[in-house]
Amino acid sequence: MTEITKKEFDELYGDVEVEFSSYYKYTFNYRGQTDDFKTVSISFGGCADDIYKQEVEAGEKVKVKDIEGTYATVYENDDCENVVHSYYEGY
Repeated sequence: MTEITKKEFDELYGDVEVEFSSYYKYTFNYRGQTDDFKTVSISFGGCADDIYKQEVEAGEKVKVKDIEGTYATVYENDDCENVVHSYYEGY
């Protein structure tokens, strides 16, 4: 696994489309897939004071670079093992 910055993550995966997948403890989670079938998971939130600003529409696809993600991970496949890249910017 390679830890990278949000900027590096956006350079590599910014154009990948992800879709809202879940919400838990003030955090919105999105998932998508790269052209070479890697799974991209990106999360936004964590702060109750700011999370109300996030707009989510079921089924809408958004690009990774358009999400102010708090943390993200790319997996080699869909079983969430073999992490390729990740970043964490804290809450």
